[in-house]
Amino acid sequence: MKKARICFVAACTLLVASCGGSSTSVDTSGLTDREKEWVEFSYIHEKNEDVKRTWEQLPAKGVKSYLDQQRTRLCGDTAALMQSLKEAGYEAGEMQEYKQKTAELIC
Repeated sequence: MKKARICFVAACTLLVASCGGSSTSVDTSGLTDREKEWVEFSYIHEKNEDVKRTWEQLPAKGVKSYLDQQRTRLCGDTAALMQSLKEAGYEAGEMQEYKQKTAELIC
């Protein structure tokens, strides 16, 4: 079931990207392509609806500022990042994927 969900999300993301749209309600207009991809990935995988709403309410400059502030936490202490993801309810595979995408796209 989990593989099917991941494939479905990936397919939807590819479909939206191929049509030139964004798969999120987050204003990523001030970001690089890699930053946009990370924000969209992070948003799609976010488990906390309050955090999603916060992302949606930020203007483009706010999204960029938040990303810049979080980059140190996300790219620095891997153990703290993994602990934070675990506490947020992520499973081991999800945590690894998040860490990998973060390193690939914004670190």
